[in-house]
Amino acid sequence: MSADLAGKLDVLTDLFKRRLSDDLDKRKLLEEQARRIQQVEGGLFRDLQLPLVLGVAAVIDRLDRHEGEGQEHSHAIRDELLDLLERNGIRQVATDRGFDPANHEAIAARAEAGHPPGTVLEVWSRGYARHGWVFRPARVVVAR
Repeated sequence: MSADLAGKLDVLTDLFKRRLSDDLDKRKLLEEQARRIQQVEGGLFRDLQLPLVLGVAAVIDRLDRHEGEGQEHSHAIRDELLDLLERNGIRQVATDRGFDPANHEAIAARAEAGHPPGTVLEVWSRGYARHGWVFRPARVVVAR
C-alpha cells in the first residue's frame, strides 16, 4: 500500500472516529433532554391536570353506580369520559389479573368459594395511571 493511500485511509479513519464520537455525544444529549422533558411534563400534569382528572374520575365513579332510569344514557356518558381520558394518556388500572398492591387498594377481603386468595372479586372504584405512575389505585374487594 502506498504511503499516499495509507495517509488518506488514516484521515478517513480519524474522521469516522470523530463523527462516531460526536454521534454518541449527541445521543447522550438527546436522551438527557428527553428525560428533562418527561420530568417537566410529569410536574405539569401533577400541578395542572391531576385535579381535573381526579374530578372526572369521581364523576365516572358516580356513573358506574347509577342504576334505574337513564342508566343506558349515564353509562354512555361514562364510556365517553373513559375514552377521553385514554386519548389523553390516562389508562385504567387492570383488575382482572389478581390483587396487586402497586395498583390496587384492598378495601375489604372475604372468603368466596371457587376463588383463590388474591382474586379481585369487586371493583368499588376504578384506578388510573399515566406513564406507569398509578396516581389513583383501584379500590377492590379481594378473596382471602
